This record gives sequence, C-alpha cells and structure tokens, in this order.
Amino acid sequence: MSPPKTFARLHQHDLEHLVMTIEKALEVQTRSQFFLWAQGALQGFLAHEALWCAHGDIEAMRMRVECFSRAVPSARLESKVTDPSDGLLSRLVDDWLRGGRVPRVYSKEGSDQTGRRQLIADLQRAGFEHVMVHGVKEIQGEHGSFFVFAGMNHLPDAHDAYVLQLLLPHLHLALHRMLPHAEGRNSTEVAPTVLLSKREIQVLHWVRNGKTNQEIGQILGISSPTVKNHLQKIMRKLNVSNRAQAVGKSATLRLVAHTDPV
Repeated sequence: MSPPKTFARLHQHDLEHLVMTIEKALEVQTRSQFFLWAQGALQGFLAHEALWCAHGDIEAMRMRVECFSRAVPSARLESKVTDPSDGLLSRLVDDWLRGGRVPRVYSKEGSDQTGRRQLIADLQRAGFEHVMVHGVKEIQGEHGSFFVFAGMNHLPDAHDAYVLQLLLPHLHLALHRMLPHAEGRNSTEVAPTVLLSKREIQVLHWVRNGKTNQEIGQILGISSPTVKNHLQKIMRKLNVSNRAQAVGKSATLRLVAHTDPV
C-alpha cells in the first residue's frame, strides 16, 4: 500500500486520542510500560493481536525482535517469524524494502497481491489474516526499527496507514528508550548465520547476472569445475537446491549487493 496522497481526515475524537497516545508514548521507559502502551492506547488506533518490533540494521537483516502480545506466542510461531533464513519477519522486511519503504498491507482481501501471494498465504497459516508493517526509513544502520502489526481486526486502509505514519516516530523512540532496560531479555536475534567467502560472493554475483559456469570461470580466472564446487558450497550454506533459489535467497538476506566488487 502506498502512502495516502492526501492527509486522511481525522475527527475531533481521533485527534484527542492521538494526542493521548503520543503523550503515553513519551512516558515509556521500560518493557512493561511499552507493553501497557501497545496493548492500551495504541490498540485504540491500530487494533492487533501481536506487535513484533525489530531493531538493529534492518536493511542488512541483522536485528533483534521483541514481541508484545496478550498471548505468549508458541515456540513454533516464534520460529516461523524469526527464522533468520526464511522467517516471516525477514520476508516482510524484504518486501517493505523492495516496495519503497512505505506502509505495507498483507491480506487475502487486499488488492495489491502481485508477487506476494505466497507470503500472504504463509501469514494466514501462522494465524494472521490482516497484517500491516512499516519501518523508519530515515534511520539506517544499527539504530533502525521495523514494526509488524499482526492479526489486525480489519483490512487496513489508507486511514490506518496514515495513522501508522504519524505514530511511527513515537514507536521508534519508545522502543529505543525501552531497550537499555530490557537488553538480553525477551528478545530474539534475527541475523543470517550464512557466511559466504569473498570468492563465493563473486561467483554468486555473476550467477545472478545470468553467467554460465564457464563464463564465470573466465571472468574470475578459475576453472569451470572450481566454479561448480563454489556453487555447491553456496547452495549448502543457503539450504537451497538450485541456482535460482540461491539467487533468490541471497537477495532476501541481502548477501549480495549490486555494487559488490568482483
């Protein structure tokens, strides 16, 4: 979903609620205060079952995630969301980055499903019919943040996206004020453990650019069998079975950039 082209109309009671929500956000210092704010004032604007808050280097997919929910998520759900290779959170971040870093909506009722049907289906299998996400695009590096409102009680619309944009700075600041008081507790690390060598990254770069093993060997000054060996190691590390899957997963995990040296 793209940001609304015009300001959404907020009624007087919405404005009063917005001021109150922001005021409560300014009081957040601890994890328990963040929980009470998320399950209280914030619910009045963006009703949800669970709020997943990622912090760290969002673009590099190196982050930790906090979950705020009335019901403690099961270990299975936690794994589905936070798996560093192909968990829901990493895929949502990737889609948000590719989609222009604007509020994004995921629902089978939504109109914008192109290229995202599998992700929407996987979110539904995890129990989340309507999901909205957004992150702080102005802050990059280790101080970034990304928020997933999972299990919303209706299909989010332009009004919800506008409210999320208004509240995003306060979500970000409240989260980062809370972190020094919650470090090491109730958080899960989401960071790719895949370590590709410089040569493997070079090979993957040229695979992504459509080169054959022979062509890659000529470019890098190595033999075709050596290229094949590198590819087999890459596929084992990424837990994939072919070249196309390796390219796709490396893109999701941000392992190879367009400007990688070759």
